[in-house]
Amino acid sequence: MKQKFRNQEVPLPPFWGGYRVIPNQFEFWQGRSNRLHDRFLYIRHIRQADESWKIQRLAP
Repeated sequence: MKQKFRNQEVPLPPFWGGYRVIPNQFEFWQGRSNRLHDRFLYIRHIRQADESWKIQRLAP
């Protein structure tokens, strides 16, 4: 499909709509015993020509 529509827009029915969601951060939880869950926060950093994710541990 990428090659078929390489230099043109993909045709869509006129009644189709939608939103593009671009997250700035995610939080992931991994359940553990004793309710001491592993929690990680991924924060998106966008600079002029660079994009990276900062990872921060929230708990335990």
